[in-house]
Amino acid sequence: MQFNKHQQELIREYKKLLVYGYKKISSIGLNFKTTRARKRVLYFMMGAMQSYSESLLKLMGSIPIYERSGESLLRSQIELLFNLRFIYSDRSESKARLFLSDLLLESVSFAKKHHKFWDKYPNWNLTFGVIKKPCDWDKFILTSLYSLYKDSQKYKDKFVKKMPSLYDRTLIIDKYLKKIGKFSENNSAEKYYIYYHQYLSQATHLNISGLLRSLRNKKDIFKDPFFDIDSKPEDAERILSVSYQVYLTMLRTFLQIFNSYDSMEFKDFLNYSKKMVK
Repeated sequence: MQFNKHQQELIREYKKLLVYGYKKISSIGLNFKTTRARKRVLYFMMGAMQSYSESLLKLMGSIPIYERSGESLLRSQIELLFNLRFIYSDRSESKARLFLSDLLLESVSFAKKHHKFWDKYPNWNLTFGVIKKPCDWDKFILTSLYSLYKDSQKYKDKFVKKMPSLYDRTLIIDKYLKKIGKFSENNSAEKYYIYYHQYLSQATHLNISGLLRSLRNKKDIFKDPFFDIDSKPEDAERILSVSYQVYLTMLRTFLQIFNSYDSMEFKDFLNYSKKMVK
């Protein structure tokens, strides 16, 4: 197996974009105390996007190619882009604070499960980091809930609730685009969720549909099943092409919001993006 000229060009261009993005991100600082919630969340999201993208290039930009692992990373990239569009689907900071609050709520849920499990087996030698006994979980839960309460009082938010599901977030994004008159087939979040996320989810879930996708010839499942461990250059092209567009979109938004966008520097990347779409 080897990459053809078109695939080699895609890998080179993807690498150039990632190197550029890394340099730009590294030059931007963040004052956590004075930066508003939306920009704080975006900063963390961009860091995660950079990490996913570099890992994906390593998996898909050299032989052997690991398509399933690449799809898992692509799924994470798409989720990040959905979350970014969700927190910017109105002009307030409320969705960003909800996003941050969800982390605390998940931590509280995690702590309660631990507490219940520890109570179930009091004679077992159970520890979790600095938490050594059940009462430590009580303290952690109370501290987290008090932090949520303080934020809700400070920002006059309604009672903190869980984040809507990822699919519901795509509906909220599209509703906002319709409201401002910018909704179209090309920017519908729901469309990309249905087209990509549902498909890519099969690569990360160990249900029967996800496992069957690793079979080389699904027609011969009961005859001579054989699992693909690595994949073909065409699969790298398919995944990297989508990933390039996702990373480019998020990087451009990030640089614009942090006042570090240079249209001349970005020109070649945008031209290559348009060339891929054609």
